[in-house]
Amino acid sequence: MKHKTIKMGLYSIVMSVIALAAVIGINLFVNSLPTDKTKYDTTPEDIYSLSEQSIKIAQNIDEPVTIYLLAAETEKDPSLYEFLQRYAAQNDNITIELKDPVLYPNFAKDYTEEDIESNSLVITGEKRGRYVAYSEIYVSETSLNYSTYQYETSTSFDGENCITSALDYVTAEELLVVYQLTGHGEQSLSDYSSQIESSISGENIELTELNLLKEGTVPEDASAVLLFAPETDISDEEFEMLQQYEEQGGKFLVLTDFINEEQTNLKKLLSDFGMEPVDGIVIEADRYYYYQYQSYLLPEFVSHEITDPLSGNYQMLLANAQGVQETEDISDSVAVFPLIQTSDKAYSKIDGTSITTYEKEEGDIDGPLSLAAAAISTIGENTAEMVYIPSVAFLADELNTLVSGANHDFFLNSLEWLCEREETISIRAKSLDVETLSIDEGTALNLEILLMGVIPVALLIFGGIVIYRRRR
Repeated sequence: MKHKTIKMGLYSIVMSVIALAAVIGINLFVNSLPTDKTKYDTTPEDIYSLSEQSIKIAQNIDEPVTIYLLAAETEKDPSLYEFLQRYAAQNDNITIELKDPVLYPNFAKDYTEEDIESNSLVITGEKRGRYVAYSEIYVSETSLNYSTYQYETSTSFDGENCITSALDYVTAEELLVVYQLTGHGEQSLSDYSSQIESSISGENIELTELNLLKEGTVPEDASAVLLFAPETDISDEEFEMLQQYEEQGGKFLVLTDFINEEQTNLKKLLSDFGMEPVDGIVIEADRYYYYQYQSYLLPEFVSHEITDPLSGNYQMLLANAQGVQETEDISDSVAVFPLIQTSDKAYSKIDGTSITTYEKEEGDIDGPLSLAAAAISTIGENTAEMVYIPSVAFLADELNTLVSGANHDFFLNSLEWLCEREETISIRAKSLDVETLSIDEGTALNLEILLMGVIPVALLIFGGIVIYRRRR
């Protein structure tokens, strides 16, 4: 009996050791797997998941890239560190390293002149490097809520946009250059938005001024040419230079306020792409397609590479906009694609900004009206492209904030499409704000009566009945 007991004890010990070894082996195997296979993003909106665009860019990297997280082991942001591991899981060329800024105080100085924030990043490749501040990853913004007229602070996670952009930047063979035409009373983009120029830079696009009369031609390294609200016409010489660029497969992003009758060359450039502005200012008569004022338009998206990332989830807002339409003599070699449009009830007031009534009058132009369009022109073996937006005010920070950044995203998507970088279109910041449940006072009172009155009394009555029955 004693021998049998010892045998059973040894058997139990051996089985326990085998089970322990199996558990250790399974844990080691699981820990060796990529983070994206073992840890799942359960946050709303998949905050810490990678989009298809980011995965594609990460997988296409063919040179060593190191992402340094500037923090000690005990001070690292665990959510950010796990998010970085998701990039490393896509490509063996991407490695993640911790770099304690206390032990290496000068490490990031080669990449920025800013004060170094803990848990910031330095991303380096064989060609160049970039510093990404922690405050760029977790962005806090204070804005005025126009419904309550109170200032509110919102926090969003923009890590994917920052990191994917940095990976693209450090591995790109050449950086993109967009030239902004000057010399015609153009305003600066910063006159309308304090953010848009930095957003363009964040897309790894260098924005450079171009005076054609001084330069003599559109530079060969131009990825696109931006015409932003010229007040006067381009000269005949400039028009010829732009046409030469067009014939070579040039790309144009054109934003206008109101084109005057003297801007004939600008109209000719638009007509080369089969587009022209609609006379007047667009007014919306369908209540679901405008905000507060009938000239503050809430258009619907038309399916296109530019708009598809926004359609269904976001809304644009345009103010005092013109329509855009195809020219009557559009060439067979030109294709025009509407991007956003009004409802059928909209119309264009030919009085323009001097209108005295929103009511439709005789001579006004019936809708629906396109508010932006893209065009492709085939010239021999080359293909030229243009995006035309006959509205400038839509870039204003005030309007962009009301639609959670969708206006700027549309502008950036247009620029990316022209620069043939569709894979980076619209990687958006994701909100970290917790949605709260708000109920009116009447509902709150009813819940109090139910939870503090009805349910306790019902339980007491039920308990009394049970006790009464048991005693009987």
